[in-house]
Amino acid sequence: MIEFLSNPTNAGTIGLLFFFIVFCYIAFMTFRPSKKQEINELGKIPLKNDN
Repeated sequence: MIEFLSNPTNAGTIGLLFFFIVFCYIAFMTFRPSKKQEINELGKIPLKNDN
């Protein structure tokens, strides 16, 4: 296993897996049902009038 991680030709695969896992985590944390109200409020910010 350590040989796989230390081989420079595997850096692309390791990077791809790392960023895919991070993306999935961010998507999961953003689209949970408990965050729906907060996301809807944040989505309406550009439509509010500035006085």
